[in-house]
Amino acid sequence: MSASAPTAGRLSPLLDARRDALSSLFARDGDRIARACHDMARAFARGGVLIPFGTGAAATDAAHVAVEFMHPVIVGKRALPALAPVNDPTGASSLGRLGRAGDIAMGISHGAQEPAVTAFLAEARRRGLLTIALTGGGTTGGADHSFSVASDDPQVVQEAQETAYHVLWELVHVFFEHPGLLDEACITCGDVAVEARVVGLRGSMAMIERDGLREEVAVDLVEGACVGDVLLCHAGVALERLPERSDPEPAAAPAPEDPTGFLYPFLESQEHDLETVLADVRASTVRKGADTIELQRAIDLAAVEGCAAAVRERLEAGGRLIAFGNGGSSTDAQDAAGDFLARGWPAVCLTGDVATVTAVANDVGFDNVFARQLIPLGRAGDVALAISTSGSSRNVVAGLEEARRRQMLTVAITGYDGGRLAELDWLDHLFVVGSDYVPRLQEAHATIYHLLLEAIVDLR
Repeated sequence: MSASAPTAGRLSPLLDARRDALSSLFARDGDRIARACHDMARAFARGGVLIPFGTGAAATDAAHVAVEFMHPVIVGKRALPALAPVNDPTGASSLGRLGRAGDIAMGISHGAQEPAVTAFLAEARRRGLLTIALTGGGTTGGADHSFSVASDDPQVVQEAQETAYHVLWELVHVFFEHPGLLDEACITCGDVAVEARVVGLRGSMAMIERDGLREEVAVDLVEGACVGDVLLCHAGVALERLPERSDPEPAAAPAPEDPTGFLYPFLESQEHDLETVLADVRASTVRKGADTIELQRAIDLAAVEGCAAAVRERLEAGGRLIAFGNGGSSTDAQDAAGDFLARGWPAVCLTGDVATVTAVANDVGFDNVFARQLIPLGRAGDVALAISTSGSSRNVVAGLEEARRRQMLTVAITGYDGGRLAELDWLDHLFVVGSDYVPRLQEAHATIYHLLLEAIVDLR
């Protein structure tokens, strides 16, 4: 159609904006993301619970964070406790009842920090929780670990944040493979000062090592402290530099090379070698961002334009967008519906009504939770938007089959090789992200439905 030309000219720059925002975030904050993973792992190891919170569209991200940590998609990874506050517009009141010292509070805003998120993080700090802030627009979040996406486009910010919290989830598990890095041993907590060697410097802080243990201490009292110096330390503070001994301890013999080490690069480091593990985690962060950008670049923009034209035609004729999915794809479906509503289009997500979902699942089986809702809700002229990482979820397939029977426009977003959805030759529009790694393909899914909405808005 004639309106597709200006749309085509707009979608490609939008992909460029996503690439720039994500690559700059990880290039700038890769080291701090790695340290946040370490702090989160230590909190989980002590029994901490992750409590993510956001308002508006960011509330779907909070739910996405919780489901990722609670229900790991990587076989063999442990489930980590997480709770996303619901029915609480401030988050602070839920935190007052659920949060304990040692837990983790994650506040999410797609622009400058929302007042409710600010209050949530302030209450968390007051209660002794580890705090993490994800914001946009280059603003800081006032937390133990703050990460801001340099963009004023809330959808670009949201997609970069999704990659960031996926990476936090993925790489926090690295430190569980190094239990020695999670110990709370304190080198300088005794009654007397101890000698320790400086192995790293960061501003006014130094990483010291003694008997295979490491600790960070303040070096304000030791002018010109350098790596290799031996310092006298007590209670987290370096007191003075000590002269080198004339009889240094002999270096330990190198460990034999592990011929299978290339399979598990993080496991090559010794239990006390925090800096090496952090460097590996940082490098992995940058690689994961590059993988997401590569999948975004592979999106068929012409197909997005064609789908946008068909969806807009239905919506302009009085149709509604009805979205659905499971797990993380459920939060994506909720986000898509919310974004359409925010742009003035009628939309609903079938997983938003928990009472109906659980009633249908209990009475007639979970395979029918979407189809059963579409029987009374779906109308000819509506649009069914299904999101599934595998493409083979039975309830998603059943939902689309019911949508077809009701003459709805069918749109599906999936991953892997398309799964069962790729076998449905009657689907009106199918987007397959060619990846078998769930976090990365979910991030590309968000880009697809955001670009779809942008294209719909642009078709005037």
